[in-house]
Amino acid sequence: MYFYFIEKIQIRRISIYMIALFFILGNSSMMALDIVTVEQPECRQILTTPAERVQFPLIQEDKSLIAAMKNKLEGLGGVGLAAPQVNVSKQIIAVYIPDEARLLRDNVNELYPMHVMINPYYEIVVGSAVTHDFEGCYSVSGKSGKVPRYEQIKVSYYDEMGQFHEQIEHGFYARVLQHEIDHIHGLLITDRLTPDCVQGTVDEMMRLRRAELSAEKKVIFDQIMARKAKK
Repeated sequence: MYFYFIEKIQIRRISIYMIALFFILGNSSMMALDIVTVEQPECRQILTTPAERVQFPLIQEDKSLIAAMKNKLEGLGGVGLAAPQVNVSKQIIAVYIPDEARLLRDNVNELYPMHVMINPYYEIVVGSAVTHDFEGCYSVSGKSGKVPRYEQIKVSYYDEMGQFHEQIEHGFYARVLQHEIDHIHGLLITDRLTPDCVQGTVDEMMRLRRAELSAEKKVIFDQIMARKAKK
């Protein structure tokens, strides 16, 4: 009787533990994110409307979103992702500049690990030149082109711990930041591509970009595109 009673208590405890573990693991699973595009009528508003500022300390919903955005960007093999692109109206961007970025560009001055900027904004550095370079966008499936961007900007933002940062950035990293920060202000590359800019369909711009590369870089370009096509 005594041992049976203890055994029942142990079984009950194990059952409660397993149920609790199930819910804990279920709640901690990665949030699934889908890219939305401006060509989807129901998603156009979130992509063309300024996103909401994020409050600190971060709530669990924001922490989960940030983790999922990092995971999504890594899976895409891209360099930047903004919350509105995954149908969330929040001023959060994820950025990643890997070594691969150097293979086709000459203005990648520094590599940056995966990181997040919250409530970011940028100002133009006085006297900064404007350069045109190829940009594509996950949320614009019908157009690409050589987008004009400032070579130098002063960027301000908060990190995940709520610490404020302000710094001068330039080159490719500055271009990526301008692209992603535009997203949280409801701006797309189609807003930046003026009539005098080189532009066209994504396929047309991919062919043009490849054509402008050296023979050596064409080989690298083809290898990168082949890898991305498998993702």
